[in-house]
Amino acid sequence: MAIALGAVLVAGLTPGLAEEASAQPRPQRLLTEDGSQKQPSAFSEDEALAEAKRSGESVEVLSLRGESSDVYATPDGQLEAREYLRPVRTRVKGEWQPVDTGLAATPDGAVAPKATTVGLEFSGGGDAPLVRMEKAGRELALTWPGELPEPRLDGDTATYPEVLPGVDLRMGAQEDGFTQLLVVKSAQAAASPELAELRLSLAADGMDVRETTQGGLEAIDDGAKGVVFEAPTPLMWDSSTGETSGTGEAAAQKAPAQGTAAKTGEAGGEPGAGESGKLAPLDVEVPEDGSELVLTPDQEVLRGADTVYPVFIDPQWYSPRASAWTMASKYWASSPQWKFNGEPDSGMGYCGWDYCKPNDTKRLFYRIPVSKFAGKSILSAEFVVRNVWSASCTARGVQLWRTKGISSSTTWNSQNNSDFWIDHLKTESFAYGYSGCAAKDAEFNVKSAVQQAANAKWSTMTFGLRASSETDRYGWKRFSDKAFLRVKYNRPPYQLKMSQLTMEYGGTCKRPADAARVRSLGTIYASDVTDPDGDNVAVQFQAKWDSGDGKGLIARWKPSLSTYKKSGSSFSIKLPTTIPENTQIHWYARVRDTDSTGYGNYSPWSYAGDPTGCYFVYDTQKPKAPAVSSGEYPASDPENPDDPWHDGVGKYGTFTVDSSSTDVTRYRYGLNSDPLPSNQVTTSGGDARAIDLLPAKPGPSTCSRRSQGRTSSP
Repeated sequence: MAIALGAVLVAGLTPGLAEEASAQPRPQRLLTEDGSQKQPSAFSEDEALAEAKRSGESVEVLSLRGESSDVYATPDGQLEAREYLRPVRTRVKGEWQPVDTGLAATPDGAVAPKATTVGLEFSGGGDAPLVRMEKAGRELALTWPGELPEPRLDGDTATYPEVLPGVDLRMGAQEDGFTQLLVVKSAQAAASPELAELRLSLAADGMDVRETTQGGLEAIDDGAKGVVFEAPTPLMWDSSTGETSGTGEAAAQKAPAQGTAAKTGEAGGEPGAGESGKLAPLDVEVPEDGSELVLTPDQEVLRGADTVYPVFIDPQWYSPRASAWTMASKYWASSPQWKFNGEPDSGMGYCGWDYCKPNDTKRLFYRIPVSKFAGKSILSAEFVVRNVWSASCTARGVQLWRTKGISSSTTWNSQNNSDFWIDHLKTESFAYGYSGCAAKDAEFNVKSAVQQAANAKWSTMTFGLRASSETDRYGWKRFSDKAFLRVKYNRPPYQLKMSQLTMEYGGTCKRPADAARVRSLGTIYASDVTDPDGDNVAVQFQAKWDSGDGKGLIARWKPSLSTYKKSGSSFSIKLPTTIPENTQIHWYARVRDTDSTGYGNYSPWSYAGDPTGCYFVYDTQKPKAPAVSSGEYPASDPENPDDPWHDGVGKYGTFTVDSSSTDVTRYRYGLNSDPLPSNQVTTSGGDARAIDLLPAKPGPSTCSRRSQGRTSSP
C-alpha cells in the first residue's frame, strides 16, 4: 500500500489480491445435441472480455443478447456487435431459440411456426380463426367468412385450396408477423360476388384497430397507446408483363437452379407486386364497432379486360420494430413496396432483360438501429447484405448511401431527389448469385457513418442501395432482407465518482454547502481510474472560480491532459498557486482512454448529472493541519511509475499523527472518509499519537485527520 502524506493519506494496496479473491468461474464450454461445440459465452461484458483474452476466441456477452442483436468480446479486448434487420432469435419457455418459421401442426389442431417473435397460429381448417397473433399479452384474430379446408404445409407457408371457387389462400409465417395472399386463378373466379368485398371477422383484445392516413392499419394498445401490430397498405397485382424493351439476349441468361424463377420474373415464376404490369392498392375499412376488416379489391385489376391471371391480393401484418426495409420502383413510381411486399428479397438496378416484365429500375433501403453505439468510439463497421441473384457473374458497381428515413409510404417519387440521398458512403463491384458465382454476402465499410451516428446519438440509420449505372442491365441484382450492421467499438471510460476525488488538504470531494476550508493548497487526487475495456487512461483536471473580473464563474485553471497509465491507476496534480484566497473554488476531472487505433474517448466530467465539483475555500488563517506518517504504508506518489504497492488488505498499519500546535487536545481521523466523531484519540499539547488502521479494500486508500483544541484544523 502506498500513501501520500498531508491532510489526506493516500494508500495503494496490491491489486492482485482483490482479483484473486473475487475471481469468477470461467464460462463452461457447452455442446449441442449433435456433439459440436457451442460458441463460448459469458454473462457480463467484463467476464466475456476476460474469457476472450484467455481463450483467444470471441465470446458472446449473454446479457446483451436480443431478438435482433448480439455482442461478442474479441480476443483483442474490444466488443463487436451485430444489429440484424430482422429477428434472428426469440424466447421460447424462457430460453433463447433461433427463429424458425417452418410450420407444423399443433396438438390442438392448429398450425404454427416453430419459433417466432410473436405468438402466431394459423387455422388447421374448419371454422377456427384464420390467424391469431399475440404480442405482450395482446391478441389480434382474423376469421375467414366460411369454413376453411385443411391446409397444405410447405415450409413457412400454409395453402388453403379453393377457399372460394378458383381461389387459393396462402398464409405465410414471418419472423415477426404474417403474410396473407389470395390467388385468384381465373376470370371466372374473379367474377365471384364474394370477391367484390372481402369481410373478415376481427377481434383485437385490448386494442383499437385503426386505419392510417397511408391506407394501412395499426392496432393501438388501449392502455399504453402504443402500436402493437401494423399493416402497410395492402396491394393487388396481376400476372401481366407491362411494357418491355428486352432484346431477347436473356435467352442465354438462364437463372441458376435455386428457385430463382419467381424472384427474377422468368417464365414459370409468379411475379411479385413490383414485377407486374397492373398494380393497385386495396381499399381498407374497419367499421366503428371494430368487429370486421373489410378489403375492397380494385375492380380494374381484378376483372379488367386486359387482366392476366392469376391475380394476387396481399395484405400483411407485423409487430413494429425500429428496423425496416423497402424497395422503390421507377415503373410503379407512386406505389410503396414496403418490406418487399412480404417477399424475402427484391431487385436493384436496371432490369432490361426479357424475364423482367415490365422492365424497371429499382432501389433498396434498409433502416437499422444504432442507438447502442451512442458515445462510443467506432473501430470498424460494415453494412452486410446478401446478394442472392445477379444478371451474370461479371462484377458491376453497387453504391451504398446514407439516406433520409423511410416509411410505409416511401416511393420512387419521394426518394428521387438529391436531398434524399445524403452521403455516398462506398461503392463496391461484385456479382453473386448467378450460375458459377454463388449467392454471397456483400460488405460495405461504413465506419465513418456509424461514428457520425454515435457522436450524434442517432437512434437509427437508413442505408440506400443503387446501381452505379442505372442503364446497364448487367448491373441488375437482387438482395435479401437478411442484412445486418457489424460494428466493433470501444466504450468510453467511466465517469469519475465524487468518492474517487480527494484533496491532500480538505479530504474527500465536497458539495458546495460543505466546502472545505484549507490553509494549504497541496495536491488533488483521482483514484482507481478505470476503463471498461481495460484501455490505458489519462485524467484531465480543471478548476473554476470567479475572480471578480466580470467574466463570472469560468474555468481558470486548465492543465494539460496527464500522461497515460494502465486502467486502475491513480493520478495526482498540485493545485496552482494562482488560486485566490477566501474565494469558493471547485475542481473536477474527466478521463480519456486510448483504444487500439490510438483514438480516445472522454468520460463525462465528474460533475455531470447529480454529482457536483469538489468545493473548497483557500483560507491561510486556518490552523495548520496535523502531519501523518506510517512505516507500513509510506506515502504514495501516483505520478511515479516505480512507486511500490504494499500488501495491506486485512493487515493493520500504524499511522502517527502529530501537530506543531500546542493547543491541540484531540485528533479525529477517517479511512477513505472524512474524519468522524467516532474515530478520535486525545492528546496533550499536540503531542504525537499512534492510530492502528485496517485497510479493507485494494487500491488507493486515504487517511484523513483533523486536530481539535481551542481552534480546529482540516
